[in-house]
Order: sequence, then C-alpha cells, then structure tokens
Amino acid sequence: MKCKHIFYGISSLLLVWGATGCSKVLDQQPVTSIVAYDTAASISAGEAEKLISGMYLFYKGYDIMEWSVLDRITNGDAIADNAYAGGDNTANIMLDNFTANSLNNNLNRDWGYAYKMIGRVNIIIPQIEKCTDPALTPARKNQMLSEARFLRAYCYFDLVRLFGGVPLLLKAPDLTSSESLLNSTIVARASVDSVYGSILKDLWFAKDNAMETGNAATKFLITKGTANAALTQVYAHMPTPNWDSVSYYADRVIPQYNLVTNYTFLWDNSHKNNSEAIWELNYFGYAGPDAIGNWIPSNLVGGSIGNYQGGGWKKFNIPSNDLVSQFRTEGDSVRLHTSIKFLNITGQYSDPNWPASDYPFIVKYNDPGSGINDVYIMRLPDIMLLKAEALVKANNLSGAMALVNQVRTRVGLGNKSAATAAEAEMAIAVERRLELAFEGYRWNDLVRTGKAIEVMNAQKGGIVNGVQNPLNYNVQPFRLIMPVPQAQMDLNPALVQSPGY
Repeated sequence: MKCKHIFYGISSLLLVWGATGCSKVLDQQPVTSIVAYDTAASISAGEAEKLISGMYLFYKGYDIMEWSVLDRITNGDAIADNAYAGGDNTANIMLDNFTANSLNNNLNRDWGYAYKMIGRVNIIIPQIEKCTDPALTPARKNQMLSEARFLRAYCYFDLVRLFGGVPLLLKAPDLTSSESLLNSTIVARASVDSVYGSILKDLWFAKDNAMETGNAATKFLITKGTANAALTQVYAHMPTPNWDSVSYYADRVIPQYNLVTNYTFLWDNSHKNNSEAIWELNYFGYAGPDAIGNWIPSNLVGGSIGNYQGGGWKKFNIPSNDLVSQFRTEGDSVRLHTSIKFLNITGQYSDPNWPASDYPFIVKYNDPGSGINDVYIMRLPDIMLLKAEALVKANNLSGAMALVNQVRTRVGLGNKSAATAAEAEMAIAVERRLELAFEGYRWNDLVRTGKAIEVMNAQKGGIVNGVQNPLNYNVQPFRLIMPVPQAQMDLNPALVQSPGY
C-alpha cells in the first residue's frame, strides 16, 4: 500500500500513514502523545499511562494553551465589558467590536485546537479500552477513561458556548478507505441539545470513575471534584438551565474545597495547588516556547515581555472603564489592586479609553517577570456563586446571600442583603464579575443570564472632551454565538454557517 499523508480536517489533526502496514500515529508534539491505533495488538499498561500523560501534556502545550488561556481571556473578558481588545491584533479588535466574521483567525484556531484535543482523545479512548494487560487494574483503566472523556467534554463545552451546535465527533476517524474516512469526518453540526447531551454523558462517567478529589498530587489532574464542578457549570449554561442539578453538583464540590484566607495568595506563585483550586493549569517548570507563563508574565518595568503587561508595545485585554468603576463603586480595593495596576506609559503608546499617565494593566498573574504562573481553569468561588444562583431560583434568598457574603468577607467587604430575587441575582452577578475578572467567565455569564445585549450596547469607553465616549457596539442577537470559521467550512462541506453571518 502506498504511503499517504491524510489531513483530518474536522479536528485539524494530522494523521500519518506509516510505511509498514499503514501504521497510524498522531503528530509527534509532544513525544509522549504518539498514539498507534487500529492495530490488533493490545497496548501495555505502561503504554496506556504514556497516552494519558501525553494527553495532559498536549492540553498544556503551546497551541492548545493559546486557546485555553490566551483566547479564554479574550473570549471571556474582552468580548464582554471587562476589557478592551488593546494591542493591534485585528482578530481581537473585531471580536471586541462585534464585527467578527468567518475569516477571524482567532475563531479558526479555537475551533481547530479544540478538535485537535478531541481527535487525540477519540484515538486514546479505544486504545485504553482494549488494553488487556493485567497490570492495568479495572479501577485505573476507568480513571484513565474518565480523564480522557472529561477533556473531550470540556472541549465541547467551550465549543458549544462559543459556536452553538458543532459536529459531534466521538470516535477515531475510520481510515480503512477514502470513503470511510470521508463518512467519519465530513459531519454536519449537531444541535446544541445534542452537544450538551454528549457532554453530560462524558461528565457522568468522569464523576463516577475519576480519582477521589483529595488524591491528586496536582490540581491539573482530573478528579471527582473537577467532574462535579464541570457538571455544575454545564447545568447552569444549558439553554434551559437545570437549577436543581446545579445545586446538587455544587453540593458535591463545595465541601471538598476551602477559600484561601487571602485573595492575593491566589496570584503570588507561593500558593499553587491551593485549597480553592479545582482545576489548575500547572506551569511546566521550564523556559521555552511551551511554557504556559510566557503568555502572561508581569514584567512591568518597561520590558516588552508578556501579552498583558509591560512596556514596549501596546498590550492585549486592557481593563475597561466600566469594570474599574464597578470595583470602585463596591469599595473593592483588594480585588481591584490584585487584578489591575495603573502605570504611567507616556511616550510609549496611546489609547482612546485611558490616559497614558494612568494606564491599567492586568496583573492577576503576578509573577516576577519569568512567566511561572499557573492558571486557574476552575476555582471554588465560581461554584459557590452558581450555587447561590440556584438558591435564588429555589426562593432561598438568605442562603444565596450567605454564599455571596462568604466571598465578600474574604476581601474585606461588608455583607449584602436582598429583598427580592432580582436584587439577589444582581448581587451575584456583580460578585462573579469582580471575583472572576480576567479568568474568562464574564461573556458566558452575560449570555446565559440574558443580559449580554443590554449590557454591551450600554457600554462607554474613555472620557473625550469631558464626556465619556459611547462605544456604539449595536450588538444584534445573532452575535451571541460566533461564526463558523470559513477555513473549517472549506474542509467540511457538511457545515452550514450560523444565521446572520
């Protein structure tokens, strides 16, 4: 048989047909993610462990991390009212201004990176399932499968919130013939409900079979706590939220974790894998292009390092006037100054929204300039405040406000009360915004609560000639989901564009 190179377009996964027997392997970055599949022989327990290690490394690697960290904050905060795009990246600016189209490079890479991860998982799962090595115990095998299925579910969770219905690929591509390859990869968009149904199945398996919450040596390993936290989030974000399920799964998360005593500890690099971290993207521990922290170091002394902080060139994701105003209105000095630092950048660059003499930078990732930050994908306050929302839906306003006030007490703020559900929901929304700023939550919160259009169309920028400049976003309903990237439609003729684009 001829040697062939096949590009798996739906998942952006490069498959290589080897010279002998058409052996199929994943591309070789990182090395431990090489996966042979469609072979008769069962892999060993050691090989299965390497597959899982490689899966984690790939998620933390340069490309996927660009999506799970850098674009997470752009998509969650700059599209929303927490930040302006900043910088000079056209793709970022169009997302911020609600003018993005199917040619937006950020959206194309987000789609591609997600399906790269999904593609790897779909190849890993059957390899582990058919492993017959007695050294791989049934419990460990199920743990491995739960970790793989969790990452697949979370990729789809990110995709469905960004794009709406997307192709559901749950098996490795069938490479037995060209026709079978096309049939297994040229897949139409599934409904939003179908995508959520698949996410739930994977997460239910994960919460039943993952390692116990307290057993993880690092908070990046998938545990029952991680799975239950994801289920809490998913039930809150579904088109019709299931608040009873939000409450149920939050109750299985909250007792397993504790708020750290000092909010600044979360960002000082001396309290990694702490008591409130549920899922933490760990720094690799070495320098180089794959080091996670290299996206976000806090070199604020005139250096050009970092995408969010420092001098030299205009940084991305500049904190918004509206967010800073809300911090100050709440008297929230701790979280304001832990999240944002104002510096004089006169002579370096200008911005219509802020004076150069008092210019804000994100400093939540407060490393000494070497890029050693871990990144939180999930923290306890997110789950506490989702539980508070569920309690409001159950007409338990006092219980909801008790959770809000636990989060506020940690940063030295007084208690709030609410006489109505609307007041309680507003208090929760404000608390989520200030607690989780620049962690990628805000846009999804606005969309799922039905506030996105109202809030964004009211946004104003900096003060020009004594008047705060309206941003005139004019967000239309179709903009609540993003366009399918044209590059993906070119690869997959079964795809149709989202309405309005």
